[in-house]
Amino acid sequence: MKTALAYFFSLLVILLFSSLFLVSCKSKQPLETKTETTAINYDSINKLQIITVNREIIDSLKIVIGRIYTDKKECDSVCQIAVDRLLAQLNTKKTSGDNSFGAFYDKKDKSLNFNARVGATKSDSSSFTKIIYRTKTVYSHTDIPVNRPIPKWQLILMIIGAGTIGFFILKLILFFRTKIPV
Repeated sequence: MKTALAYFFSLLVILLFSSLFLVSCKSKQPLETKTETTAINYDSINKLQIITVNREIIDSLKIVIGRIYTDKKECDSVCQIAVDRLLAQLNTKKTSGDNSFGAFYDKKDKSLNFNARVGATKSDSSSFTKIIYRTKTVYSHTDIPVNRPIPKWQLILMIIGAGTIGFFILKLILFFRTKIPV
């Protein structure tokens, strides 16, 4: 019974020292550098507006109607009176907004007058371009290895620790050889 108990405790001691040895020799983790770059590209608003303004037009036309001459004087006067009476009935005027048109006969001047007025016009054309955003995010990840030299006092302690562990392992092996019959 004592030998089984000795085996069990010696196995526990070996596991404890080997786990301490493995954990103490762990290397340091490298440092990480993470960078994030965001680039925004955009197209601007383009608004184009063309306005064309035409001024108003005032136009008049005067047509002088001469006397009627034929070989017969009686016929001239009768025809002239008929033409004057017919042209006197020509009197019209039309209006729509800023636009107007008129035609009339002036007995004094014996002329046919046409008057036209076209109001100012404005034409407007526009084009519109909206903004387009494009966002691009770039992530970069780099590891920076840690290369620090070990201080001398730490190196001396590591050598002493390794020697101590080696000494205990040697003592355990000798202990078991003497207790185990071959």
